[in-house]
Amino acid sequence: MAHGNRLKSLLVAVSADEEHTHDPTLDYALGMAQKHQSSLTVYVFAPALLQPFPLTLGSSSVWIAQETDRIENLSGRVAKTVRQRATELDVLVDVEHAHTPFDGRYSRFIGLARLHDMTILETVGSRDAGSRRTAIEHALFDTGRPVLIVSHGKFEVPKKVAIAWDGSAQASSAVRDGLDLLAKADHVVIATVAGIKGSEGLRSADELMKYLALYGIRSEIAVLANSPGNDEGLPLRQFAASQQVDLLVMGAFVHSRLRQAILGGMTRSLLADCPVPIVMSH
Repeated sequence: MAHGNRLKSLLVAVSADEEHTHDPTLDYALGMAQKHQSSLTVYVFAPALLQPFPLTLGSSSVWIAQETDRIENLSGRVAKTVRQRATELDVLVDVEHAHTPFDGRYSRFIGLARLHDMTILETVGSRDAGSRRTAIEHALFDTGRPVLIVSHGKFEVPKKVAIAWDGSAQASSAVRDGLDLLAKADHVVIATVAGIKGSEGLRSADELMKYLALYGIRSEIAVLANSPGNDEGLPLRQFAASQQVDLLVMGAFVHSRLRQAILGGMTRSLLADCPVPIVMSH
């Protein structure tokens, strides 16, 4: 059964603090938009404030004017670069950014993500990890749309895709949201980690194979051994690297954010370190 392209509109978020001539997230988003013939919206997060808001009336008016000019200059520079690169690739692009230091940092981004088919964000890593993690969590919990987490810049149509399957509602959402990418893959593997408490992955993997077959997607099952210790993402990370997986599809934050913040978890582990892009849904 043919499955049409639902990735008509993509959103990518970048920061005005950074140079974007060779930005890996932007590179990936532009390449993906070009390949899927999707429109692309780029949201530029405002740069971090240089200094706190002053308390005196006279100082505050000067501060507002200075910060507004700085935001416009930095964001405008990024917008110009984005438009130039999109034109070179023949990608239809729209660029939005904050205009004053009082614009909500995430409110407009969340609103845009709700009306795009997929949001593309950079992995947490070590650089500006707090802001990156916050953006990812807003995209996952507040938009109802899938998020594609990337760590490198070159987009290629994924030929080998692994589904991190535990039978959860979140994993089911990720499969549904990733159908377009799964349908284009040559090889799809349902990877389930044995021995994880509460996981229904082994029990329902055969049923997932039948579901995928309805869309003309052939798949196989791989059972991964659980790893000792606290790194729940290690089996999937090792599998993705050893099997040369191009893309991972998984549910995000199956456990509560509080539990994951305290104890860690598969989502946080893979956000911090994963060798391949990840489609995540909650």
